[in-house]
Amino acid sequence: TVKALVDENDAVVHAIGLLFDVNSGLTNLNIVVSGSNSVPGEESTYDTVTRKTAFNVISAVKNKLRLPFASSPPTPVLFVSAAEAGWPEVQFGDQVDKIAPEWLQRYLAAKRAVEAEISSSPETIRPVIFRPSLIWSWDKLDVLPAIPVFNALSAIGVPFVDKTVTVTTLSKAIIAGLEDESVSGVQRFDKMEALEKQFG
Repeated sequence: TVKALVDENDAVVHAIGLLFDVNSGLTNLNIVVSGSNSVPGEESTYDTVTRKTAFNVISAVKNKLRLPFASSPPTPVLFVSAAEAGWPEVQFGDQVDKIAPEWLQRYLAAKRAVEAEISSSPETIRPVIFRPSLIWSWDKLDVLPAIPVFNALSAIGVPFVDKTVTVTTLSKAIIAGLEDESVSGVQRFDKMEALEKQFG
């Protein structure tokens, strides 16, 4: 069970998600954009796959048995969110958020709900929220045409488009963020790249 796994371990990484849920009308595109080439089942919504699974983990961490009078640090909970979840925090992001397709708004609502829940208990949870934009790797090049577009827009300062990150950058950043107790809060692409270097 989730509770048993949380009780037996010192940290949690939540990277469960899908880009196109069963209600998006775009589920077949998951074969292209998903690293696992999966196709969502009929109950695979953003709420069930992203929010509920994360909330189950967060609840287990909050209720984890802690020894009284013992000084134990908060449990690191690392969550792979999305750069677009931060749109309300950047210039013109609110406007982009309002015109986003309905499926993307639901996707981001689930990500934001998890971010808020992870950040709500600093006494028991050290929240580390990774916000990658497009994630890619050299062995899965179907997104290759989009990479230079994202990177160019980010480089010229478009505030609501972040530079892409590789799977390697993200995974090394997660490990570094797990090991370094000073890492907390939102990690955009620049912080992920710095954490990757820290990992070695």
